[in-house]
Amino acid sequence: MSTFEQGRVAPIISGPGSLESLPARLSAFAAKSILLVSDQGMVNSGWVAKVQALLDSQLPTNVFVAPAGEPKVATVNEGAAQVRALEQPLVIGLGGGTALDIAKLIAALAVCQRPMEDYLLCANPYAGKCPSIMIPTTSGTGSEVTRTCVLSNAEGRKLWAWGEELTPDLVVLEPALTATLPAALTAATGLDAMIHALEAVTGQRSNNLVAASALQAIRQVVQALPTAVAEPGNLSARQQVQEAACLAGLAIDNAGTGIAHNIGHALGTLYHLPHGIAVTLGLQAALNWNLTGHEERYADAVRCFRADAEAREMPKLFEALLAEVNFAACLTPFLPLQLDAEALLECMQASENLPMANNNVRIPSGEEWRFLANRVVEVWQLAQRQEQAA
Repeated sequence: MSTFEQGRVAPIISGPGSLESLPARLSAFAAKSILLVSDQGMVNSGWVAKVQALLDSQLPTNVFVAPAGEPKVATVNEGAAQVRALEQPLVIGLGGGTALDIAKLIAALAVCQRPMEDYLLCANPYAGKCPSIMIPTTSGTGSEVTRTCVLSNAEGRKLWAWGEELTPDLVVLEPALTATLPAALTAATGLDAMIHALEAVTGQRSNNLVAASALQAIRQVVQALPTAVAEPGNLSARQQVQEAACLAGLAIDNAGTGIAHNIGHALGTLYHLPHGIAVTLGLQAALNWNLTGHEERYADAVRCFRADAEAREMPKLFEALLAEVNFAACLTPFLPLQLDAEALLECMQASENLPMANNNVRIPSGEEWRFLANRVVEVWQLAQRQEQAA
């Protein structure tokens, strides 16, 4: 038996047409202005203009467009300066994990006068927040429901911020927003959601409530992600994966992640690999090692892949899913990179990445760290050889 605490969950609206209900809900926030935080992709797709038109019918709406790539401290500070100039603002995040993490941090900094640098790695408590709504347009990070944000500092280190103030006040899951995602991005973000769920349910802080959301997330990704990749306009599959990402976000918000994310954050810091790709590589490298001596922790998760599966089959079933969603195509643009095992080892053991390793189902020690770093390089080199042979 164990004692645990679940975090607060924001109200969630899900399904086709959910976005249209947004204007009617704005009155609950007592706001006088809106800062819509998004990204250039959503601007180019026309969604920013559509959402701004919806919101402008109720409140004056300003737009803050985040630069491409993962969130940066400087971007958050710029957005915070903009929101502080507004009267009684409501922050709305529209986009993938980058836009949502930036929006959550801007909402927290709206009532603080200190820069983002002062809140990295929980260095200081927030002074409060302005209300916020999160509208994800990818199905992977689960950022719309978590109290955690990931961002890079001026030196390029991938760090994190955490706080109750980062919990949004409303989440809108509109599957139509994900329909224009390219196949490779659909695959990589969906795999990210599955890995969130798997690491949460097998990790040190797992519990029955975490397992409920995590296992359902795994089931939905396994069942729906291949269809979402193959049939971009299939909104039923899109909704299944979008809800899976949200469920997995709830799981990691309460149970954390593990070694795949430790490796993934190191790959992001060193080589700027997109998060979904990086954590998938991390799990490919570590899954067999994780299982050794801990097969029972995977017993429920593996049955989400196949009802009669045994834990020892997890690596094979995971690789089959990767093949089904064509993960190899996600890697192609990045394969010219040459990974350095020593640099990776050092970054995996950096202070900001250790909490993920220490929450893993199997906690590395001694030469196991070097083994894992070498395994990542081996997985990468195998992908390079397969690409050359294709």
